[in-house]
Amino acid sequence: MSCSMINKFIIFLVGLIVVLQVVHITLLSRLDRDRGRSPSSIQAEGGERFSPREGRRLAGSSSTSRGNLRKSSAKLSKGSLDVSGQYRIHNFYIRSDDAANGDVQLEDATLVTQCSVQNLYHIVELSVRWDGPVSVAIFAPGENAAFADDIVGGLRRCYPLIRKYVSFHLVYPTSREAIIYEESPTLLNTPCQDILHLAKYHKSATLNYGAEKEPYPNNLLRNVARQGSSTEFIFVVDIDMLPSEKLRTDFVHFALENRLFDSRTSLVSDHLDTVYVVPAFELQLNASIPKDKTELLETLQQGQARPFYRDICWKCQSSTDYDKWTAAKSSSKRRLDVAYNVTWKDPWEPFYIGRWSVPLYDERFKQYGFNRISQVCELHIAGYGFSVLDRAFLVHKGWKTVTDFHASKDEENSRNRLLFRQFKNELKVKYPDTDRRCY
Repeated sequence: MSCSMINKFIIFLVGLIVVLQVVHITLLSRLDRDRGRSPSSIQAEGGERFSPREGRRLAGSSSTSRGNLRKSSAKLSKGSLDVSGQYRIHNFYIRSDDAANGDVQLEDATLVTQCSVQNLYHIVELSVRWDGPVSVAIFAPGENAAFADDIVGGLRRCYPLIRKYVSFHLVYPTSREAIIYEESPTLLNTPCQDILHLAKYHKSATLNYGAEKEPYPNNLLRNVARQGSSTEFIFVVDIDMLPSEKLRTDFVHFALENRLFDSRTSLVSDHLDTVYVVPAFELQLNASIPKDKTELLETLQQGQARPFYRDICWKCQSSTDYDKWTAAKSSSKRRLDVAYNVTWKDPWEPFYIGRWSVPLYDERFKQYGFNRISQVCELHIAGYGFSVLDRAFLVHKGWKTVTDFHASKDEENSRNRLLFRQFKNELKVKYPDTDRRCY
């Protein structure tokens, strides 16, 4: 091969390499632009760098979690440990706009709930129905926290009521620290109509109870969410239940008329130790969700609704006296009123609206069984009365059946039954001057 041919071949190779480099740089530039940042720009406050998908552990971190299009950043402190030292808690991981601006009034009621990551999508309907302050504790071990961060950011971007009203708190085991990605692009450009589908069906989401190695600490989560409220009254519900329409505004009106917010007057003294029971029902999955008592009664007549837990644990709900409630006529003077009073009887576990000062839930109860009834039992021992509201109700979407439960349910129930016996003996010591008992 002549020298000129060799020179031409070398020039051709050099030119080809230059072209390939230009193409490579162009592709990288487009990729970074699509991500909205270059990898080298992902940096914590202290100057520590993270690769685009390198996780940032919350515990001990001073970084800022920006989430997706989250304008008001949430500082992530070291959090706090629960009493057992097994769980780390980040109160107000994300504050609602109302909470951040100091717009939550004492004379109001907060809906309090808790969930695993996969059930976060329920908060959309809850925020609409409640139309007021909501406090949610999320159980998010490991990378579930990253998914929760994505979903919460997406929900706040797409649903103004969630941004306005809902405060979120994170809880996870110290043995499995939560991880959040510095600026995950997962939901940055996801259309709002797809957010709920992704929240519900994403494979990384964790189910309650049997799907995780860590026990689901439902009572700890309830307490965390409760402590995230700043109103006089709270309404602790499961996240897959919906209240009747305008329940919050009707209850606030009822409380104002009865001067329940002014505990300094003698007029309210009889109500200080009263909780207000909200009857709960189950709906067929294809049934329309009733807005008010009239619609609910029609749904009951059509066989598309029934009392909550009727086939699972009827004695757990029967003391509500559903026949009496359905027959009760609402007062013409108020939008909401007390229909009748009920004396607590084991093992009744009603849902109720009560003051923020009601006893906390015992955090030793985890997984399935006796977690709510233990707290209601203490209400009874502590001297509380139970007044059933005439128009208020809760609905659970779908029948509750035996086949719905996870495989270890019976084992957990037996274990918690033994704990409940111990708990009742402890109440005798805690309340020595009462003759009330939990049986």
